[in-house]
Amino acid sequence: MVRDGGDGWRPWVAVPRIAIGVVSVPVVVGFVALGAAVVVARSLREVVRETWSRVPIRRTGSRERERSDSDAA
Repeated sequence: MVRDGGDGWRPWVAVPRIAIGVVSVPVVVGFVALGAAVVVARSLREVVRETWSRVPIRRTGSRERERSDSDAA
C-alpha cells in the first residue's frame, strides 16, 4: 500500500476500508438470516397445509344441520 509519495501505511486511508468491512458483515449476515427465515416459514406453511389436508374437517356438516333445524326468521 505504499504510494509514490512514500508515506507508507496511512491509517486515514485504511479507516474507511475497515469501516466498510465492519458494516458489511452484519448486513450480509442479516440477509442470510432473513433468507433462512423465509425458507423455514415457507416450509412450515407447506407442512401445515399438508397436515390440514389430511385432517377431516367437520365444519360444513355440523353447521348446516344446526341451521336447517332452526326456526329462526
